[in-house]
Amino acid sequence: AEKAAKEEAERFKRLNQSVMVSCYQKGFSEGDYEDYITYKFVIQNKSDKNIRAIKGTITFTNLFDDEIKTLTFVYDQPIPAGQEVNWNATTDYNQFMDDDQTLKNKELKDLKVIWEPEKIIFEDGTSLE
Repeated sequence: AEKAAKEEAERFKRLNQSVMVSCYQKGFSEGDYEDYITYKFVIQNKSDKNIRAIKGTITFTNLFDDEIKTLTFVYDQPIPAGQEVNWNATTDYNQFMDDDQTLKNKELKDLKVIWEPEKIIFEDGTSLE
C-alpha cells in the first residue's frame, strides 16, 4: 500500500509539473430556459512539448476543505509548450441541488479550487497519466 501511494504521488507530481489549471473568475448566467454557473480558467503548459488535450477534475471546497462540487475538466485545444491559454466554461445550474446553490452563492475568494490532472496527451502522440 505504501508503494502504491508513493507511485500515485509521483504520477500526480509529474502531471502537475506539466500542466496547471487555475480558476480566476466564477459567475452566473441566466438564460431563457436554463441557468449556468460560469468559470474562467487559465491553463498553463509548463512542459517543453505542445499539448493536444488534457483531462482531470476541478474540485471546489469551502475554506475548511469541505467539498462543494467536483467537475470533470476536459480541454482539447492545442496549448503550445511554455504557453498559457484562457478558457471560458459553463456548467448547468440546478436550483434544486444543494451543491449548485452553494457554488453559485459563494464568492471565488471564499472557495478553494483544487486541480487534479488525470491525463495529458501531447501533439507528438505521447501521453502522461
